[in-house]
Amino acid sequence: MPKLRFTTDWQSTGSGPVEVRETSAFLTLHAGETVVTRNEDLWSKTLRDSVLVSTYPLASWLAASWWRLNWEPLPKQGGRPAADWRMAHEIGAANHGYVWPHVVFASDNEVMQVWATAPQSAQKQSVRYLAECAVSMPLGEFQAGVDEFISAVVRRLAAVGQGDSDLVQLWELVQADRQDAEATRYRQIEAALGYDPDECPQDLIEQALDFNRAMGGRALAELAPLYGKFGPEPSLAALNELREQPGLLGKPAVPDLELAPPRSAAEPPWVRAVAAACTLREAIGVGEGKVRNETLQDLLGLQGDDAVEHPEAGVKRPSGIGVLQAAGRFKFMPRKRHPVSRRFELSRFIADLVQTRDTPQWLTSTDLSTSRQKFQRAFAAEFLCPIDELKEFLDGDYSESCIEDAAEHYDVSEHTVTSLLANHGLIQPPWAHGYGEETLPYALGV
Repeated sequence: MPKLRFTTDWQSTGSGPVEVRETSAFLTLHAGETVVTRNEDLWSKTLRDSVLVSTYPLASWLAASWWRLNWEPLPKQGGRPAADWRMAHEIGAANHGYVWPHVVFASDNEVMQVWATAPQSAQKQSVRYLAECAVSMPLGEFQAGVDEFISAVVRRLAAVGQGDSDLVQLWELVQADRQDAEATRYRQIEAALGYDPDECPQDLIEQALDFNRAMGGRALAELAPLYGKFGPEPSLAALNELREQPGLLGKPAVPDLELAPPRSAAEPPWVRAVAAACTLREAIGVGEGKVRNETLQDLLGLQGDDAVEHPEAGVKRPSGIGVLQAAGRFKFMPRKRHPVSRRFELSRFIADLVQTRDTPQWLTSTDLSTSRQKFQRAFAAEFLCPIDELKEFLDGDYSESCIEDAAEHYDVSEHTVTSLLANHGLIQPPWAHGYGEETLPYALGV
C-alpha cells in the first residue's frame, strides 16, 4: 500500500461546472501514518478525518504539476521559495475556493518529502486542519499514490458522463510522456529548470539538452535548478561561462569499491554514503585520525600545487563542478576558498566519483537537497571524521571546547562535528543540518 493514500466517499453536491460538482467527495489523505486531512469543522463543531471538497481541482493540480513535483528539488535552504515554485509544490495551489491542508511536496530525485502543518484558524474559513508531519517515501510510492487517486477521479468522471473533461485529456498527455523515454527525459529537464510542461523557452531547452549530452548521466539535474529559471541568469549563460574558466586538472585514482546495493528503495542516501566512506578509508589504508591533504589530492589525481591551499581555485558561485575531459581526466572547479572547507569540498568530489563510477559524467557540488548532494555531504563527513573515532575522541564530552578540539584534530569544521553528533543522536543542536528532513523548510500558509 502506498505511503501516500487518497480515499474518497463520492458525493454529488456543491456548485459550479458539472465535473466539479460530480467529483465532490469526503476526501481523506494519508501521508505515512498521518491523516493529513484530520480537521475541525468550525461550523458544526466536529472533528473529522475527511473533508468535503471537489477532487477535480486537486487531481488537476497534481496532473499539471506532476513533472515538477517529481523532478524539481527544493531550492537552496535559507529562504522562502519563489511563488512559482510554491504553486507547483503546495497543495493549496489547487485552490478553486476550497480550504486545503497546508502540505508541501519536495523531491530529492529519489525520495519524496511530505511536510504538513496545522495552521491557525482563520475567520470566515469553515475548516481548521490539525495534522502535522514530516514523512519521506520512495518516489515510486508517491507516484503510485497520485496515480491511484487521479485514476479514481477519472473513473468517476467517466461514470457521470464527463469522460472528455480537461483533466482526462491532461492525464492522458502526462501518461504518454511517461511511457516515452525521450519525452520523459525532456520533461525532467524542463522541470529541473523550473518550468511547467511546454513553458520553457525553446532556446533555453535546446541549450539545456546540449548541456545534458555534454555532461552525461544526470549531472544536469543537479545544476539546472541553480542555473535555470530561478538562477541569476535564466539562460544557462552563467554555467556556460563557468565551464570555460580555468580549474585544477587531475586524473582521479579512486579505487573500485565493492559496495553493497541498497537494502530497499527507502534506504536513505546517507546510509549508503557512510558505508562507502568507511570502505574507502579501509581500501586506501588511511588508518585513524586526520586524512592528509596529499591523500585527497592523490585520489583526485591532482598534481603540482596543493589543491587545498591553492589560492585561486575557489570562486563564489552556486556550485562546484568537475568537468569531464578526455582520457578520464577532470577539470575540478571548487568554490570554497578556506582550506577546511576546501578539504570538505574535495571529499565531496571523491564521493561523487564513487556514486557515479558506472556512468562517467560531470561532477557537481551544490547546496541543494537532492539525494546526490546528501550522499556527498554524508560521505565527506564520515570520510574525514569517522563517527566511531569521533565518539572515542570526545569520550562523552560534547562541550564546545571539546568539539573545537575535535574539529582541529580531524581538520574539519565545527559544523561538521556537530552535524555528525546530531545525525547520530548524540546531541540535538537546532542549528545542525541533519541527514533527515524533519523540520519544515519554510513557513507555509504565508
